[in-house]
Amino acid sequence: MPAMAQQPPGVADFLSTIGGDTDMKTSGSLRTRPSPQVFPLLDDAEEIIGYRFFAEKITADGSATAVRARDAFAHECVAKGGRIEPEDGDAARSFRDRALGRRLPPRGEFKHFWSGISAVCSRGPDQVLGGFVAITYDTTEVATKGDLGSRLISHVSMIPTRTAVYAYRPDQIRSAAWFQRAQDSYVADREAEQKRREAFRRDLAIGTVTNCGTVIQIRGPMVEIAVPPTTLTPNGQSTFWSRRDTLAPTFSTPCTYGL
Repeated sequence: MPAMAQQPPGVADFLSTIGGDTDMKTSGSLRTRPSPQVFPLLDDAEEIIGYRFFAEKITADGSATAVRARDAFAHECVAKGGRIEPEDGDAARSFRDRALGRRLPPRGEFKHFWSGISAVCSRGPDQVLGGFVAITYDTTEVATKGDLGSRLISHVSMIPTRTAVYAYRPDQIRSAAWFQRAQDSYVADREAEQKRREAFRRDLAIGTVTNCGTVIQIRGPMVEIAVPPTTLTPNGQSTFWSRRDTLAPTFSTPCTYGL
């Protein structure tokens, strides 16, 4: 487990205000099949700067602790000059997918289930201050809405609702600006590729090698192509006619054979 005493900059002071402890309280965790609540410690250990575990008696709302922790994280975020990234934004969505993603089992038919929430704190589009994740093993429904046998067993066994709260270091979380730069780069690459293809098609000549084969005849917008000896067109011929605007440089895109 990561050391709590040596915390790099981030949003983690809220952990000391929400209670809980650092003694692991998880449900159904084995060495061969660890609980989803410990996956951050197993997979993201270098990114974790603090954590708290909770094991609570049955309540009316199993997500209450996770929500309270998220609110405390948001309060510290604002106090440090940041803001919580919109849930549908690239920064928050990518962090949620990575930190939770497929780690949580599907709910299935049982009334106890796993749930998770996350948040990213940023100061401006290019400076992430920290990340927050809470993973809950929720037993409230089986105790309050299950059949009589389920409710009885739940109360007798006193299976608690368990919540794990994590604070993530900021330098491992991609910012909104990172995604904007990636999008801008993608658009620029697409535009450059489009211009390259337009120039290639404009300058086609007898003997030019395309993604479909070699140009052997040009008639206005139509081009006759000789395919390689090891390739046949769909109609079994060694040549075919194609529109000029469907051809591309060698191997840049699959050949449509004039379709």
